[in-house]
Amino acid sequence: MRYQALMLVVLAHAAPLTAQQVRIRTTTTARFIELRPIARDTSGTFLADSVRTAAPITEDVELSAWGLGVQGLRAHALLRGRGTLGSELLWPRADDHFDMLQGFVELERSRWRGRLGRQQRSSGLGLYAFDGLTATARPVQSLRFEVWGGRGLARGVVEPYGSAAIRDLDPLRPGTGTLLFGASVWVAPRAASSVSATWQREILRDRSGLVSERAAFDAQIALGPHLLVSTSADADLAMEAWGKARLAALVRLPRRGWLEIEAFRYRPVLDLTTIWGVFSPESHWGAAGTVHWLPRPNLTLRAGAVLRWDEPEGTTSPFLVLEDRSTQLLAGATLRRGELSLDGTWRLTTGYGGAQSAGEAGLTFARDDRWSFGMRGTVFQEEAAFRVADGTVYGAGIEARGPLGPETALRLDFTRYWHRRQQGTAGADWSQTRGAIVIEHSFGASADRRGEVRQ
Repeated sequence: MRYQALMLVVLAHAAPLTAQQVRIRTTTTARFIELRPIARDTSGTFLADSVRTAAPITEDVELSAWGLGVQGLRAHALLRGRGTLGSELLWPRADDHFDMLQGFVELERSRWRGRLGRQQRSSGLGLYAFDGLTATARPVQSLRFEVWGGRGLARGVVEPYGSAAIRDLDPLRPGTGTLLFGASVWVAPRAASSVSATWQREILRDRSGLVSERAAFDAQIALGPHLLVSTSADADLAMEAWGKARLAALVRLPRRGWLEIEAFRYRPVLDLTTIWGVFSPESHWGAAGTVHWLPRPNLTLRAGAVLRWDEPEGTTSPFLVLEDRSTQLLAGATLRRGELSLDGTWRLTTGYGGAQSAGEAGLTFARDDRWSFGMRGTVFQEEAAFRVADGTVYGAGIEARGPLGPETALRLDFTRYWHRRQQGTAGADWSQTRGAIVIEHSFGASADRRGEVRQ
């Protein structure tokens, strides 16, 4: 609450200043979701239960204020409210009605910047939130140093680790909070090329133990006008193990096209204070390639493949898989004619979880960047998160966006799925409806002001 109070004090004292400016952006999102819980009858057969519905609603409010009497001083907050319009399901975090996702004051000069408050950092280590201070130095335009530190917050829920909400989810986690510290360097030796390195350490607040220590490296290097190479990797220093790694290249082909190729490795990295690390989750290696070809200026054809190989850790775990390789093939095309765009994609995946065959197509009519209307259809024979086996699911939907006024925009999304050809284990009906309405409203100072949309 200290940071919420700080933000309110700054905004309240800013009001009388003649040069003070405030921008407010609100996003209201209402969803309708149908799900079918699975029940087991007396014979042990899994059957679909009756349809359950949920209608969660979220309200995001983003506030920025500057011109606060000190050159380069800015206050920023991102608040989220949650509720429900009625639900037959226990919807995640439905009883957590308010969060401050961000809330900081910032002082910026030409060669440095300081931020104090609740912040979220996105890097090769992922997305982390903390309450504290970030200091940035820019001695030249192509070089940046940053250091940060403060109270750590749980990833995904923006709650202190010692809070009751976190202990309810993971009762074996230590009850004390955490302290988070980090540093990074970024350099751009030339246009379209950059290199960055990040280090971060998190410890228990009473300094009795280490939570995590990680490092990440990212680079993007342009090797002439036809080749862009990028690479990234992160390491778990506490466990002395590599996490993710990726090497990719974007190659411009001689005749109106380009090629994307990459090799990658993925291994989950878990904090030392959670029990899930004892299960030694598997890592996997992979390679992917996609070619894009433009036989005509308004037609793009694409085809690609992804191969993955699992690498067992040799420890029995609930994540043990039966297949050690999976393959995905894809083909698609996009045709544009004036304000109309027709897009279609087909995918075939084999390996872990069985085979999945899926196709989707959409027709979109768009005028400039303000509004559009589209129709789409889909069909698949196995969904990654819910097995439909020999059955087939067909779907049809519409999506639209457009202005309701000079400062207000509306987005709609509605899809209906029908589960057909149910046989054997596919007897659990997957049919459902999903929809969303999003209203965005902005008012106050121009959102185009330099630096106001930068995080």
